[in-house]
Amino acid sequence: MGTPRYLLVADPVATLNPRFDLGVCVSRELLRRGIPVDYLDLLATDPAVTSDEYLAALPVREILTADGSRTPFWELGPERAAPVDDYAVILQRKDPPVDGTFITLSRHFEAAPRHIVQVNRPPATYELSEHTLILDYPQFAAPTVVCQTLEELVEAVPSFGGEVVCKPKNTYCGIGIEFFRRNVPPGELEAYWRRWGPAVVVQPYLEAIEETGDLRILTINGRYLGSVLRVPAPGSRLANLHQGATARAMDPTPRQLKACRTISQDLAESGLYLLGFDFIGEHLTEINITSPTTIVQINEVMGKRADVELVDELERLRREAAVG
Repeated sequence: MGTPRYLLVADPVATLNPRFDLGVCVSRELLRRGIPVDYLDLLATDPAVTSDEYLAALPVREILTADGSRTPFWELGPERAAPVDDYAVILQRKDPPVDGTFITLSRHFEAAPRHIVQVNRPPATYELSEHTLILDYPQFAAPTVVCQTLEELVEAVPSFGGEVVCKPKNTYCGIGIEFFRRNVPPGELEAYWRRWGPAVVVQPYLEAIEETGDLRILTINGRYLGSVLRVPAPGSRLANLHQGATARAMDPTPRQLKACRTISQDLAESGLYLLGFDFIGEHLTEINITSPTTIVQINEVMGKRADVELVDELERLRREAAVG
């Protein structure tokens, strides 16, 4: 049997940010180890075919070289049709939103053989919501209400007794986040609902975001890879790096690490191995499961190679799957 092969399933090359993209970073480490890796543009495939047809002839291109600081960051070989059985590990790196296209294409990979390690494995990636998964872990989570109607939103906002954060259930990177005080006019909430319904998550505004920021902890199969504090830009309260926040070093607290260990062990049973935990103070606010990132920022602020540790764990998962 030849060298085990990896497949990186991602968005179109032109939409990737090579400086911070986890897939670009990890593909470079795989190639350094002599592990072949192919790229599949998920949006370039035909979702209308059956899963058997889809998985029998994936239109892939081999990644020949990878360097996020270079243009182009990938040197790709010619397109060829490859069966899913060619791969030992599939890295699912399609970014949200979790819309109809995401779900339709992800469903095909549910039919892939179970001995192929998928990180992360559907259907959990689209059946679970990154914003509401914390409801299963109330001992660690910030108080959270999911509103399915405008009436529920109008009732929920003042129920917290202070300022709240509202965010659409299925967006990402801070898109759609707004802050409302308990006495906000109903018309403002109605306008927000018209734009971001049919499901909105409401949480109390946590002042620790101003004192420290938002801590992202990245884990793989329960193994701590590192953490990075995201500090909002001056005049902003959004701690997303895509919204202008800056990255700094900060060590997790024992309580935060306990939450990560507990939840990682639970979610691994659903094939969710690579996880991004977001904390404001001691409160868990989100669990990123679709395509968690910040590995490059972790390397920069912690002075380490989290991508090396990530590939180490992927290889361990692959070996375990190979022996049953």
